[in-house]
Amino acid sequence: MFPVTYQAASIFLETQFLPGDTAELRLDCEGVTVSANAVTVHGIETRHIEKMAWTADYLSFEQDGQHHRIKVARPAVTTPLRARFPRR
Repeated sequence: MFPVTYQAASIFLETQFLPGDTAELRLDCEGVTVSANAVTVHGIETRHIEKMAWTADYLSFEQDGQHHRIKVARPAVTTPLRARFPRR
């Protein structure tokens, strides 16, 4: 079944520090590949990810009316337009 590539137009990163204290960031992208161990985001401006002062707990995106929300860890920027988020 894995990996699966989705033609998502954007991703949404979110974290919760304490109840009611959250951080969120939406970034445009060209696609998302989900495997058993990681989520790779293609066509994303990685400079925004590299400047984040927090680590996302969840990465979400939509395709064809379906919402996908995946628990992730600190990403690795693999190229200027690709980031890999390990799954938790």
